Amino acid sequence: MEIIDIHMGIKGAVDDAIARAVAIGGLVAIALIHILQLPAAFAAIGYLGALFVAAIVACLGLAAVMTRTSDDRAWAASGGLAALILLGYVISHSIGLPGFTDDIGEWSETLGLASMVAEGFVVFVAGAVLVSRGHMIHRTATAPAMRPDPAVG
Repeated sequence: MEIIDIHMGIKGAVDDAIARAVAIGGLVAIALIHILQLPAAFAAIGYLGALFVAAIVACLGLAAVMTRTSDDRAWAASGGLAALILLGYVISHSIGLPGFTDDIGEWSETLGLASMVAEGFVVFVAGAVLVSRGHMIHRTATAPAMRPDPAVG
């Protein structure tokens, strides 16, 4: 179990616990939705069912990790996994997957919409936690324009 850093304080610990609970809930919801869709995924095309199994296992594994730690790597993995699953949904419903084009244009599926909401929550919370900890994309400063040295002449 992780010891609360003295500098983190009670408010930081409560904020962290709430963020982790939201992420765990989102990951479990994603797994549950994919469990419910698993028979249809295997019936549609085998590799889609295998991808669903991988997503379920990964979501439940990361949810278990998030119960024990608030490590940045766990947050990045959780947000990244949810983003990849969301991307897979968008691709499968817009241009289709190899050998599977049945879901193109089917944007009103109840479980699909619920999954997108859960995935979006996990991506948002993971991103917010990482940014609050200073893990932002840093832009490199451009080099100042070269000025001629007045001593050289």
